Amino acid sequence: MANSPLIGIAPGYFIKENAYWHMTREAYSQCVWKADGFPLVLTYPEKEDHVSDIADQLNGLILTGGPDLPIDVYGGSSYDLKGEEPMHPARVSFDRKILDAFIKRNKPVLAVCAGLQLINVMNGGTLYEDVPSQLKGALDHGDYKGPVVNHSAEIDPSSLLRNVLGSSCPTVNSTHHQGIRDLGKNLIPVAYAPDGLIEAVEPINGEAKFLAVQWHPEQMQHDEIQMKLFEWLVEEAAV
Repeated sequence: MANSPLIGIAPGYFIKENAYWHMTREAYSQCVWKADGFPLVLTYPEKEDHVSDIADQLNGLILTGGPDLPIDVYGGSSYDLKGEEPMHPARVSFDRKILDAFIKRNKPVLAVCAGLQLINVMNGGTLYEDVPSQLKGALDHGDYKGPVVNHSAEIDPSSLLRNVLGSSCPTVNSTHHQGIRDLGKNLIPVAYAPDGLIEAVEPINGEAKFLAVQWHPEQMQHDEIQMKLFEWLVEEAAV
């Protein structure tokens, strides 16, 4: 383990017990351990140039799932949040900066759920504020913090994702009500749900080193196919 690549995990940012907390699911760390990586949950530095220092020290990055992105980030319309708070601006800012730093260094990134949505928005794309009410013929994608729903995903046979997973139609899980509406620039959609919702994207022409999926592979550790995403991240980070 001494030579295992160091994988940073970008955490959520929430108020709890009258204080702000950096928090993430233990499952992300466990998946990195299982893939022979060394997980490290990150915190947000006060000085902006320290984000570059973090990226210099780490070998790989996971952008985790989380709350809805604020509508002002992508020009969205107001909608019923159903008592939930949108992603904190401090997290949006940190995730943007750390992702940009990793892309500039050509270091590998695995983006999950809200991480995929952030990548799309950073590239000029937009989101469905609420998939069930806005996507015609939408299937049940679950909900944020809601019950897990399983469905298939059709993978582009020529994609890096297909090469990594070794499967053209894996079963994925779903616990979200938002998703990609308009695709951002320099992105390729490489997986779709049966209702046509984009389930994964890659950078065009391999110009960056990331895989971004709408589902939650960290919650499917029993599935050898899903664990291959973390194995890919650790292997690329070790190069």
